[in-house]
Amino acid sequence: METIMQSNISINLWEKNNKKLSSVRSNRTTRRTNTNAQQPISSEAFLRHRNKPVHQKIDDPKKLIKKGEKPVRIFWLWGLEQIGSNMTVIEYENDILIVDAWMEFADDTMPWVDYIIPDISYLITKKKNIKGIIITHGHLDHIWAVKNIISNLDYPTIYTSPLTIGMIKRNLDDKDQKQLKYKLVDPDIDVFKLWVFTIEFFRVNHSIPEAMWASVHTPKGLLVFSGDFKIDFTPAIDKPADLWKISRIGQEGVRMYLGESTNANKPGHSVSEKIIGENLDIIIWNYKKTRMVVSTFASNIWRIIQIINSSIKHDKVVFLAWRSMVSNVQLCQELGYINSPKGMIRQLSSEAESMPDEKVLVLCTGSQGEENSALVRMAKWEVKDFMLRPWDSVLLSSHTIPWNEKAVVGMINDLVKLGVDVIDEPGLDTHTSWHGCQEDLKMMMSLLNPEYFCPIHGEPYMRHANKKVAMSLWYEEDKVLLPENGQIMELYEDVAFVSDKKIKLDTVMIDGKGEGHLSWEYVMKARSIMGENGIVGLIFKVDTKTRELVWNIQIESRGFVYSSEVKKIHTQIVEFARAKYNDNAKKKMDVKDNLRLIRDELGEYITKIIGRVPMLMLMYVYINREAIQNIPVETNDEIIWMTLEEQGGYKE
Repeated sequence: METIMQSNISINLWEKNNKKLSSVRSNRTTRRTNTNAQQPISSEAFLRHRNKPVHQKIDDPKKLIKKGEKPVRIFWLWGLEQIGSNMTVIEYENDILIVDAWMEFADDTMPWVDYIIPDISYLITKKKNIKGIIITHGHLDHIWAVKNIISNLDYPTIYTSPLTIGMIKRNLDDKDQKQLKYKLVDPDIDVFKLWVFTIEFFRVNHSIPEAMWASVHTPKGLLVFSGDFKIDFTPAIDKPADLWKISRIGQEGVRMYLGESTNANKPGHSVSEKIIGENLDIIIWNYKKTRMVVSTFASNIWRIIQIINSSIKHDKVVFLAWRSMVSNVQLCQELGYINSPKGMIRQLSSEAESMPDEKVLVLCTGSQGEENSALVRMAKWEVKDFMLRPWDSVLLSSHTIPWNEKAVVGMINDLVKLGVDVIDEPGLDTHTSWHGCQEDLKMMMSLLNPEYFCPIHGEPYMRHANKKVAMSLWYEEDKVLLPENGQIMELYEDVAFVSDKKIKLDTVMIDGKGEGHLSWEYVMKARSIMGENGIVGLIFKVDTKTRELVWNIQIESRGFVYSSEVKKIHTQIVEFARAKYNDNAKKKMDVKDNLRLIRDELGEYITKIIGRVPMLMLMYVYINREAIQNIPVETNDEIIWMTLEEQGGYKE
């Protein structure tokens, strides 16, 4: 059922996508005018747009659904309302197509979690219906989840570019690499027929090579899916976006455009990468007599190529620091994006210390102050092969992401304390956004001219800003759809709307080698409480027959109170717990119910005495008093307040 059409064929899809207009177009007759006759002066044609009919908003769009009609369903498995994460599902009857496989790094509200991935529970139940996965480009927030989901979906074919599949394969284990199925896409000529879907690709510009979009022909019209993009007429290395093809697709009739919203609240156009490359070249020239360290995102491939080219031009050897930077440059070398004289690109080693200063440029990660990144560790003198010295020069070629400001300032402070010259060239931008601003969004929307628009890929305020951009282009409000995560958009022949149907989603977190699912809220809440208020554990030793307490209640805590308070507070807690246990035991209360009630009341008691409540863990063990009555047991009341460290039972 899969066919590939690879040629410069002309596919006339206008009539297919514009059924209502095709009959009108075929019945049109050429207007004949008598050139000899003088026409009355009239500007009717030029004023027609001012008198467009009043838009009739449909109160109940379901009334336009034809009897028995099946819709194309579009929905997101999380990631719709977050920046840097996207996974779209298109479904028509028994055929499913997926666009991108996002991940999202955990924030401060998710302690000890590495990253979040989509909840694919719905897809697992229908994995036989999945016809393919389209990946628009190689950034982590579009490819990273592939390694977590691909085996659970029985390895559907991935349609993407050579660089992107290379970056995906790099993250897979040996087993998944062997079973991975993929088709390489040439966006200039490839058209793929996958069951009811026909997919055509086209080039766009981003901060990484081979970024592209997908237009998907469905039984209910043409959908255009935006990956990340900016409109750059003078890209440093890449070709400009294929605006001709985008315009042609728009003329064929786009039913719905799903467009990114990252910079929808920023006016103007995004600055061209060519300008940034020229500025970087000037700075490297100005500092050519010093050792330089340039830090940027390892995923910003175009910036990396620009820095390498300028360094080689000014006779500096490029030393690559950290695994992600090294592996990305190696992949680009293999694919022909980087061609350099032998020995001019090397991995960071002690060699960089012995070379003349003017010959050394270290290219590394850490521009956002990320913990354990190369530049952060250099600033702390924790990289044994390269020790920063006074008068070394450091350039951060990236804008600081808002939530990273504190980390970046801390890193810069550490650099300055070492005597390092942190480069700040007024008037010379060394970074530009990877995403189009308002005028870029307007241009793309005007070229595609969709019937419906759905802002995607951004925080809620960004998506609403993108809605305003669309409405500034005369789009009516009911033509701009804003679904939430899990909500389903339904596309029919005569109408499209966000339905009241919703897929139940859970947040799936990756924590080391573990994958959290249904219990994530409980786990996050527990970790948050432990991190903020500490933890207190009580062990009740209960007589097997009488259910009376035997010896002391053992208490242990972490991060709860200061050492000066521990004796007093621990004693109060134990005395409270013992009194409550004995009172409840007299009422013949079950041990589990007894401890459950104590936990609730103990939380209120601790709040009264210290103003906060830790995580409480109450446990019990049964002890046969008769069996041990002849065994001498040393009891020590002091243990009820001593911490494990004070007892000498804890070692780092």
